[in-house]
Amino acid sequence: MSESTRTTLPATPMPLPAALSVGIIGAGEITSRIHLPVLTACEGIHIGYIADKNAQTARAVAGSYKLSAIPVPANLEELPVTDVLLLAVPVAARTTYYELFARRKTAVLAEKPLAISGADGERLCDMYPEYALACGFQRRSFATAVLARRAIAEKWFGPLRGVEVSEGSLTTKTGVDSHFYDQPSAGGGVLMDLGCHSLDLALYISDASAATPVEHRFVFDDDIDREIEARLTLETPDGPCPLHYFVTWLRPAKNTIDLRFDNCTLSLSCRPAETLEIRSNLDGRQAASLAAKGAGAATVYQAFYLEWTAFLDGVRTHQASKFSARSCLPTVRAVEALYAEGKRG
Repeated sequence: MSESTRTTLPATPMPLPAALSVGIIGAGEITSRIHLPVLTACEGIHIGYIADKNAQTARAVAGSYKLSAIPVPANLEELPVTDVLLLAVPVAARTTYYELFARRKTAVLAEKPLAISGADGERLCDMYPEYALACGFQRRSFATAVLARRAIAEKWFGPLRGVEVSEGSLTTKTGVDSHFYDQPSAGGGVLMDLGCHSLDLALYISDASAATPVEHRFVFDDDIDREIEARLTLETPDGPCPLHYFVTWLRPAKNTIDLRFDNCTLSLSCRPAETLEIRSNLDGRQAASLAAKGAGAATVYQAFYLEWTAFLDGVRTHQASKFSARSCLPTVRAVEALYAEGKRG
């Protein structure tokens, strides 16, 4: 065909994927205050319903967003079918939900904790394709966490020599219902409710496959853990690495994760941020800072948004995200081991 007669056919547009339907079980504060504002900003989804055992709570939360509200039925099979499910109920009440949605091939994003024990977590992960079950450790999307993980993997400052976690404040609650807060089996207690986030971040940033307790000190209020200080050993790709871990509701803490190398320490906040501090190991003074702008989340809402978009993209492409439940199993096992040591002590 000559140049003068060649024609160009218009490209056939790629069909847009159908919107994913999302169901929500659990209309508590984390759903109403965080997940719903984020989900309503996500493209390519449709929120089908919000369900809660308290029908009035479900209606109040759903009404704010003009969504459908239903009570959790006695027969869970009567729940509407959706592509994706946010599971935000206490961990002790989740077993039948996990089993139902696995049978339905519904992808599930579960609020932390995934499970109480490593064995239960393994069983749950075996029920789902890896891309279809995720756990809400959204701190993995913090810009500082993304940069710190890269710095360790690429050995910008040499091998990692130690990690120190310090998180907490003088408080008696975290903004959730106090009845829930005081039930470790339901996700309460300082380790399960707050500390698991920074413990997971230490494991994730260092790419550790396990964290084994060596020494520990617990402060209990009856059966409720209020403060924990422990030494653990992280099993990293470069070998064992010590972790000093401190989480409390009884006094102020630094709220940082410090990564120690031979000549310097890299410090990142337990809160979302875009800057990491580099301090000299000789005098402890700040030597420089690393900007992580654009690397990830700089606010809590951005963190949840990045978690949801990564998970939903993985559901569409059948590719596991960095929030996959299986990748969270080392954290589940570490929390279980710490509680076992604390109760024994």
